[in-house]
Amino acid sequence: MDGVGLTSLWVAAMRAVETERPDAMISDPFARALAGETGFDVMNRSDPPGALRPPVIAVRTRYFDDVVLASLGSGLRQLVIVAAGMDSRAFRLAFPAGTRVFEIDQPEVLAYKAEKLGAAIPTTERSLVPIDLREDWPAALVSAGFEPKAPALWLVEGLLPYLREADVHALLARITELAAPRSEILFDVQGRSVMESPFMKERLAFVASLGAPWQFSTDNPEGLLEPLGWAVTVTDHGTFGSAHGRWPFPVFPRGTPGVPQSFLVRGTKRG
Repeated sequence: MDGVGLTSLWVAAMRAVETERPDAMISDPFARALAGETGFDVMNRSDPPGALRPPVIAVRTRYFDDVVLASLGSGLRQLVIVAAGMDSRAFRLAFPAGTRVFEIDQPEVLAYKAEKLGAAIPTTERSLVPIDLREDWPAALVSAGFEPKAPALWLVEGLLPYLREADVHALLARITELAAPRSEILFDVQGRSVMESPFMKERLAFVASLGAPWQFSTDNPEGLLEPLGWAVTVTDHGTFGSAHGRWPFPVFPRGTPGVPQSFLVRGTKRG
């Protein structure tokens, strides 16, 4: 495991630590096993002792958990997790009957995940799509049973920062081609303020040292989807985290100069 695959273990370690807090925002009983020693080693090296970091992963996970359950509760029955990494939602969330979860990721990532999950039983039908996103993953997804004519929920969590801008647009265009009307999409993206903040220099250098440099950011996430025919709502991590009593910094309006902000994006495909 290296590059972006390695960062998925790091994220799992942070989810495990959050799960074990008395005031946890999430519950991921599989996170510790999925992170393994490697994930915790990366986490422990990611920040100097005593560093104050906002709980971005906890906030992001909780937001997506809430929206996934709400969207599936409204009638969607296909969930496609793009670059699934150590996502354990197919095992830890209570899905409506008839829900099918598709997990797309590199074969070695999914193989590692299967080993760590062992005999765990998913809570709904789960289909793996072991393929690199640079290959023809839409064809592989359809071959795995995905129904393009039925609306679906697309989850792209923690991926876009690692892509080049052209690849972000290409990925969202391919999803749009496969998405029937009423489909929804969820993703997170950093503002340019994050990439330019002096407080983020050490973090940017660290992720680059893992072979997974952050490359993409935008202050206009709406512009990624609206031209493709999606209605979009955007919130920032600070607003959502503060609403749950877990954001350690003041929350400023979107676009406040000098304030690093990152966004949680939800889109609905127009019919």
